[in-house]
Amino acid sequence: MKIVLIDDHEIFRLGLRALLEAEPTFEIVGEASNGNEGFKVVVESSPDVVVLDYSMPGVSGLEVLSQLRSRFKDLRIILLTASKSESVLSEALAAGAHGVVLKQDSSSQLIQAIEAVSRGEQIISTSIVPLIKRFNAMSDLTKRERQVLRMITNGYRNREISDELNISMKTVDTHRTNLMRKLNLHNVVDVIEFANKIGILDSTI
Repeated sequence: MKIVLIDDHEIFRLGLRALLEAEPTFEIVGEASNGNEGFKVVVESSPDVVVLDYSMPGVSGLEVLSQLRSRFKDLRIILLTASKSESVLSEALAAGAHGVVLKQDSSSQLIQAIEAVSRGEQIISTSIVPLIKRFNAMSDLTKRERQVLRMITNGYRNREISDELNISMKTVDTHRTNLMRKLNLHNVVDVIEFANKIGILDSTI
């Protein structure tokens, strides 16, 4: 299997190359440190799989992903990212990534992901899956529950939420209990962490 690596961090890229070259069925046919160079390397080497960094200076990983997908229909692309943000995942999948792997994941997970996408499967890091399930659960929240969620993440106390929304303290508590149950969150710390991860902190939802 022919693989191209595109990552602007040289030490990380070299380590990745050494790791993958140890696999008897993998062949690294090219590597690049930026998006423009990466596109040229792919054109020249015709790989089966590209392992692409999400965050790069200049042309971003998402831009390279979109360009490659529009030109090479059969090329399989795995996006590497250090972020667990749902917005990163949704952007990656919308742009056509066949796999999303965290840089914090184990080497075996990356190897398995490469093998899986080469078979036509779509792979998402197991570290992200629980977050995606929670994000999908957002669609089950009522408009009022979303308002309460936003206010909790922005530091409002129950009394302040009650005053702002002109509802009783008991109603605030009911909305709070319901939204936490639906999102499988257990306390305010969980709520804020969840909001940070999916990018709704200080936003309107």
